[in-house]
Amino acid sequence: MMLHPATPQLDFLWLELTNQCNLQCSHCYAESGPHAGHEDTLVRSQYEALLTEAWQIGCRRVQFIGGEPTLNHDLGDLIRFAADIGYEFVEVFTNLTRLPDELLACFARHHVHVATSVYASRSGTHDLITRVDGSFSKTIRNLRLLVEAGIPVRAGVIEMDENVGQFEQTAEFLRSIGVQNVGRDRLRQFGRGNSTSTTDLAELCGGCAENVLCVGADGKVSPCIMSKPWFVSSVLEKSLRDISSSPTLAALRDDIRRAVVGTHEREGVHGGIHVICQPKVCGPYDTCGPKLGPGPCAPSGCSPCYPKGVWRSSPQGPTLQR
Repeated sequence: MMLHPATPQLDFLWLELTNQCNLQCSHCYAESGPHAGHEDTLVRSQYEALLTEAWQIGCRRVQFIGGEPTLNHDLGDLIRFAADIGYEFVEVFTNLTRLPDELLACFARHHVHVATSVYASRSGTHDLITRVDGSFSKTIRNLRLLVEAGIPVRAGVIEMDENVGQFEQTAEFLRSIGVQNVGRDRLRQFGRGNSTSTTDLAELCGGCAENVLCVGADGKVSPCIMSKPWFVSSVLEKSLRDISSSPTLAALRDDIRRAVVGTHEREGVHGGIHVICQPKVCGPYDTCGPKLGPGPCAPSGCSPCYPKGVWRSSPQGPTLQR
């Protein structure tokens, strides 16, 4: 089934399949966990309608996220649906503690990319952050399975108090098991990772100032996965087409751009934006700005579309956050 698009208005879409998660990460921006997900509303037919409408307004790249997206039993069917429509890039961001054989086969059959987070090269530190014993061994086991199956996979390390100074060691370990795309990011002050009493637009990376959108499992639409506190509408009330072209969304994107660029200029960061989650363009760090960046964006950081370019090295390394 191939559709015919209208004038492009949307370049990249995050679809949150549930806010429930089998882990309880201390820094989770979405505050997901085993007891979350009570506001999940969207069902398979609605996700299919969203994939169709997004395609019709120009979107060719989608990332399925959570919570933990593998907890939604429709994930495989939605991957097949996106592939049948003609999406050029499909990625699943998962903690990789769950990888049933049928899902692994689905990933391979439909050329799905997979992203995950690994917080250390040792189980003690990783499991301390996820707050679930045994999560490290499950994630690493499934990373090895993905590599063996030839499925494109990337991993990100978020630096926080519990794993400070461990990025290089963790990256070396991941590369030793075949994961070549390894990124890093700092802890961002959202959800359980927020140690302040407020939420600040300047904590965003800036990529959501462009033509990207996130639809939560409750139907709420925000510029990106990190910007949920500033949702602009709901697909239960308006069409994705109307939301993507709304003055409200345009004004919020302008606010984000000003907040992020202004913050980095005050901090003396060269080029305005230093860490940029940009799902559309990959390039060297010295071109970072609201419209250019080193890598794609994911719920835990950066990078849903590294096929569009190559991760470049720099003293700071590629970016990724969860």
